[in-house]
Amino acid sequence: MLQETFKTRYYEMSPDGTLPAWVLQNYFQESAAVDAHNLSFGWEELSANGVAWILTKVQMQLLKPVSGAQKITVKTWHCYSDKIQSRRDFIMFNQQGEHIAKGVSWWLIMDLNKRKITRSPQALIDSNGKNPAPIMEANTQKPPKESELSPALNKFTITARLEDLDSNNHVNNSHFSAWAVQSAPKDKTEGKNLKEIIINYKAEVRFGDLVEITVHPAGENAFWHLLKRPSDGKEIALIYTLWG
Repeated sequence: MLQETFKTRYYEMSPDGTLPAWVLQNYFQESAAVDAHNLSFGWEELSANGVAWILTKVQMQLLKPVSGAQKITVKTWHCYSDKIQSRRDFIMFNQQGEHIAKGVSWWLIMDLNKRKITRSPQALIDSNGKNPAPIMEANTQKPPKESELSPALNKFTITARLEDLDSNNHVNNSHFSAWAVQSAPKDKTEGKNLKEIIINYKAEVRFGDLVEITVHPAGENAFWHLLKRPSDGKEIALIYTLWG
């Protein structure tokens, strides 16, 4: 298990003075990268072999809003791996030691030249059972197909910018959280806080790509955000948000 502490910055805060979900996701991502490196499976080790971690799903529950400049503590650990995917959990605390967020993430390793998924390293599989227990029950419900979604409430388009890209030369996963929140119908979320977000990643987004987001009802105070690339019709991600 790794424990990292981050000092919040004023430029990270939303207009209401709270820390948005995508900033917390960045804290988790940074902690995950450091812990993976400590386990000898970080970006430095994998890139030398032409492979990289690919995030396929993240489920985050936001338990308490974070306001003002303070220190945020993140704990994260590798739960277990099977032959193809690995699970990593995390929990976050504010400066007073209160739980502010927790989550589950699923990762694959991709061969960057062949653009194909590779097997999990045996050493990771061998570590199963030696790690802390999962922090929460993962949502294993299969996300709906586009044809199963209710009629759209809102439509939003965005173009991937150079500053959105990460070291793998595609849009960093935390931007998907920001896009989902930005596309949510303001008349239905005004005065509410994001309580949960589940992101199912399906394809990469590169610099200059136009992304079309349609927002569909998913129950009371909940939405599905469908991200597609109009140029080829490819589905990029399906995101669930719950507000309250």
